This record gives sequence, structure tokens and C-alpha cells, in this order.
Amino acid sequence: MSLHRFGFKIRASYDGKLEDFIPVFHGWIQRKAVEGILVDVADYSHLPNSPGVVLVGHEADRSMDAMEGPLGLLYMRKQAGASFKDAWRATLDSAAKLEDELKGRLRFTLEDALFLANDRLAAPNDEAGARVVEPALRSLFPKAALARDTSDPRRRLTYRIRGAGGDVRSALASL
Repeated sequence: MSLHRFGFKIRASYDGKLEDFIPVFHGWIQRKAVEGILVDVADYSHLPNSPGVVLVGHEADRSMDAMEGPLGLLYMRKQAGASFKDAWRATLDSAAKLEDELKGRLRFTLEDALFLANDRLAAPNDEAGARVVEPALRSLFPKAALARDTSDPRRRLTYRIRGAGGDVRSALASL
């Protein structure tokens, strides 16, 4: 089995509206500010518990998401070719860029991150899926506490990562 649809979410503290991310993401498309082919921006901010504002890409999407718990940056891979470490680096890089663009209004914390497998065939939410995912997560986050969400086997495989380390820039520099 090969898992290539997966992602990470890191929590955000933000004192603005989700709509504020629309021009930021459009600017990223224009400037090619992040890796990959960027396609469009989708605004779901009017819906409760929604994907928020999504920067749609060919290889991966980035969104200011409110679906999987509190507001945060969700980086979700859609194409093969990236390791968990590559995706974590892209998540941190996107978070650092967002903090720079919204200086003082946006802060990310790595103390309570999520890993989400978005492929129930390659990584079901059971022991077989855990055997696919957990060794790579333990390698990437050796000091963090990992906890798999076992509340409902029908949900996608999700790990809570507690204590992933410091701030976005120091974690990015340590990769």
C-alpha cells in the first residue's frame, strides 16, 4: 500500500475573519509563493465547521480550516511524490509565510497538531492503517506524544500530535 493523500493541521490564533485569507492566497498564486501548481481560491467561510478558505493546488491544497477542530492551517497532499517529512515542511513553510503576511494578527502553535490520512483504502482507521502510518510519524516526531483517534472506525485515520515542538520557524529550521 502506498499512502499519498494525507496532510497535517496546525492550530492558529487569529484575531480577524476567514475572508482575510482570500487576498493572501490569491497573492500566493500570482507570486508563486509556495511550491507546486496553484490553481484557485475557494471560499467556504460562510459555512459553519467548514474548510474555510482553500488555496487549491494540483499537488496539495492549503486551507484555513475549521472542520477538524479549532481554526488552523491544513495542508493536504493529493498527489504521490511527497514523504511525511516533505508535507510537514510544506505545512510549516506555509504557516511561516502566513504569519509574515498577517504580522501580529496570526500565530500558529505546534503543541497540538493533527495528521490526517485521506485514503481509507491505503490507511484505514484500524490497526492495519496504524502499521502503515505510525512508524513514519514516530520517526518524524520522536519526542511528541501520538494518539490515534479510535472513536469511530468509519472516520479517516487521524493522529493527534502533542508536543511537536516550539514555534513554526524553529521547527522548520530543525528539519
